[in-house]
Amino acid sequence: MPDNFQPTDVQNPYADYHAANLYAFLAKHGLAKPANAKFLYSNLGFGLLGQALANRAHMTYPELLRREVTEPLQLKETTIALTPGQQRRFIEGHDAKHNPAHAWDLDAFAGAGAIRSTAGDMLTYLAANLHPDTAALALSHELRADVSPTMRIAFAWLSNTDSGSYWHNGATGGYSSYALFNPKGNYALVVLFNTSIGGPDGSFADRLGEHISQRLSGKPAISLAP
Repeated sequence: MPDNFQPTDVQNPYADYHAANLYAFLAKHGLAKPANAKFLYSNLGFGLLGQALANRAHMTYPELLRREVTEPLQLKETTIALTPGQQRRFIEGHDAKHNPAHAWDLDAFAGAGAIRSTAGDMLTYLAANLHPDTAALALSHELRADVSPTMRIAFAWLSNTDSGSYWHNGATGGYSSYALFNPKGNYALVVLFNTSIGGPDGSFADRLGEHISQRLSGKPAISLAP
């Protein structure tokens, strides 16, 4: 996290970290990349990328998301700012102790996790990735760096080199998720879980996603027992 990240509300920690804070951090630390830099997943990096793309397009990140992704794919339930109707359907999130949790609002970090969606819209998005009909989608699948001996990364999508699956997971306050698509097997899945439970073996959303993926591929599925 940037060293000037000092949230006033720990229940909604990203709400008051704005572009000006991000630029102040960059002015202090610069953008130089170490020689032979290794893979390191960075929410700060994705937040910066989202802000930079929006600046280049001369619009806000939500406007850019709508123009480039949600409108072309007709994702009518995928957004950052919920309508009143969507807000009424927005399921309450919970922390690891099953207490109600405040949903996070992200500003300068929007590119790292501000999007809200539904299972239906996510499956539409994954179907588009299974059968990409645009150069941009196909380009996003090109593997670009090693993560581990059996894992590589494309544009945000992590890829298991053994199974050929592309996947990504994530969590915000009160919520966790897992999405996967496999072009070789022609299947995709999404898990949306309104609890932010993690552990040494990953979140429940991860385990359930892996379980479903193994079922879809015809392999013995991992146990979902704790």
